[in-house]
Amino acid sequence: MSENSRRTVVIGLDGVPYGLLDELSDCGVMSNFKDLKEEGTFRVMKSSIPEVSAVSWSSIITGKNPGEHGVYGFTDMLKGFYALSFHSFSKLKASPFWQMAKDHRYVIINLPATYPAGEINGVLISGFVSPDLEGAVYPREYLNMLMHMNYKIDIDVEKSKLSKRLLFKQLHEVLNTRMRLAMHLCDEVDWDVFMLVFTGTDRLEHFLWNAYEDERHEYHEDFLGYFRAVDEAIGVINSRLSEDDLLVMLSDHGMERIEMNVNVNAFLRQEGYLHTEDDPKKGYNSIKRETKAFALDPSRIYLNKKGKYPRGSVDRNEEEDLIHELTDLFHDLKWKGKRVINEVCRKEEIYRGKYVDKAPDLILIPEKGINLRAKLFSKELFEMDELTGKHTIDDAFIYVKTFNDEKVPENPSVEDVLPIMWSLRRG
Repeated sequence: MSENSRRTVVIGLDGVPYGLLDELSDCGVMSNFKDLKEEGTFRVMKSSIPEVSAVSWSSIITGKNPGEHGVYGFTDMLKGFYALSFHSFSKLKASPFWQMAKDHRYVIINLPATYPAGEINGVLISGFVSPDLEGAVYPREYLNMLMHMNYKIDIDVEKSKLSKRLLFKQLHEVLNTRMRLAMHLCDEVDWDVFMLVFTGTDRLEHFLWNAYEDERHEYHEDFLGYFRAVDEAIGVINSRLSEDDLLVMLSDHGMERIEMNVNVNAFLRQEGYLHTEDDPKKGYNSIKRETKAFALDPSRIYLNKKGKYPRGSVDRNEEEDLIHELTDLFHDLKWKGKRVINEVCRKEEIYRGKYVDKAPDLILIPEKGINLRAKLFSKELFEMDELTGKHTIDDAFIYVKTFNDEKVPENPSVEDVLPIMWSLRRG
């Protein structure tokens, strides 16, 4: 970033697919974005593998592959144990953009996978998953203001399961408070880069993707109404920019309707590759020595290797045959005659960098409509629940308010966002 670089605003719409944004802008629901589309470059973008927020946002803010930044999911296995650890921002192995140019001033609001909030030249308010507000705020002097505003990092998902009306009430309250904070910090801080992420879009799509697709659905108009409110927020932010400012909008992954949830660990158990004690309280520590492979959410397969895990059973000379065996097994898995798995990837095929050794041995990419899960103790291979939308890899989006589309690759991925932004900032 040079001394003459432009001020930059980045708006994240978590989980919003290109197709939804394109349709809602064309039909008038998101009129502000429709105007923006005519003034810039709008493209489909590929998410991370797996397509979860902890991984994709880590790639967005570092410009790196998971093999370089070391994040493969919201959970990971502690080295030498079967115990799970949750993602912490301190585990990120590559520098986010605000640590690369410390002389610039930043306002970062509601960015997923950045808890606990660390030192920054400006303000950082962590997003999902943040277990408390206290650790999500830097500098701490802003904490009292956020508490006074009744600022919420996220909706209460459990309450939302009980009532869709309560879901919408929470979504709008969180959005309104988020915008109040954003506009206050926009005016108070002399910033160079301002980044704001809306995660309510992802929550709504998970719960009510069917309401988007079905115009007769009870909550179809409410679904559209929330996106109108998000579009109004986009318009407010855009109205504060000068002609010289750069505007970037993006999502971390796409979304589509769930046809069926498929439990990967149930399949491994059914086929004799996973054996556990019948004690859910022990979690992955219940894994028995006979286990050959197990899964972590949503689609990460790990071989139970000797020397790596306490009750490892797979010798190094067995690994290659086991990988081929599992690959064939997952390719043959079907639901109602339909293949469940589109592709089985080895870690070396999709990751690069010094932290590839932390990667899962295999990563499953599902067919359209199939949502993969890794419940350790569930014996149900196929199941449905209250969620109707699932993450997708190939239809995230990026928008840049510029006609200089040569700066935006034809087929961008989340790893390209930072290079695109830096290139355009320098003009």
